[in-house]
Parts: sequence; C-alpha cells; structure tokens
Amino acid sequence: MSVEPTRWLIDVCLPRDNYDGIDAVHATDFSRTPGPAGLREALGLDRTLVTCGEEFRGPGALAPDHPGVVVFTEAPTDSTEVERNLKHLEFRIRQYEGELALAGNRFVIRADKELLIVGSAGEEVSLEPWREIHMMKTPADVV
Repeated sequence: MSVEPTRWLIDVCLPRDNYDGIDAVHATDFSRTPGPAGLREALGLDRTLVTCGEEFRGPGALAPDHPGVVVFTEAPTDSTEVERNLKHLEFRIRQYEGELALAGNRFVIRADKELLIVGSAGEEVSLEPWREIHMMKTPADVV
C-alpha cells in the first residue's frame, strides 16, 4: 500500500529555508495575516498547518474538517530540524495503523524530545507509548 506524502503549510514563525525532504510551502509565499488565518489558508490549500502559535494549544474546538495543526513549543533553528520532527510525527501516526490521522487533530512537538496530541479539553497526551510504565504480572502473581 502506498501512502501519499503529507502536505505541510509552514507558518511565518518557522524557518524560511528550503524544505527538500517534505512537501511544504511557507506562509510567506502568500499574502496573509498571522495567527488563526493560517488555519483557513491550510484548509484552502489542503495542507496541515505547522506553527509556533500557542493559541492552538489548550481547550477549544476547531472545525472538525480542518487539515490538522502541529505546534512547535519552541521555534526550530533551521528547516532540517522542522523536517526531522515532522517526519517523526508522520512515522508515529503510521504506527497507529489508521486509528489516528493528522486531519482533525492538533499535535504538539517538543523538538527532538516529545510528540503529544491535544484533546478537546486541552489535555496533551504523549504519542510515545514506550515512555509509559506498565506493570506486568509475573507467573507467581497468576493463580
């Protein structure tokens, strides 16, 4: 099964460098206003918005048909850092085998450290289940 590459709209708060490894356009390529207008543009371009806009974190609902929002907690220093983290996010979403998608969801990236999904109540839940501690029963515990 082939998977189409994700299409990204990079907000003005992120580096303007070339994005050779991903399908990305930068918001400075369009006349725009900063902030939530980026989501309207992302919807019109059918691209997932990548931003540093804190207004996309916390409680609140976005239209269910939005193409997804990815928020970096700190502005990356270059396009390589952006690409690396977006590719990692794509990889983690694919591991959910269709149960999770970019579209309709909000994600938070702590660059090279952590990926989170934002719930409608504003809770941020890790997408890195290997970090969770699980207690397993030992054979002596099973009766």
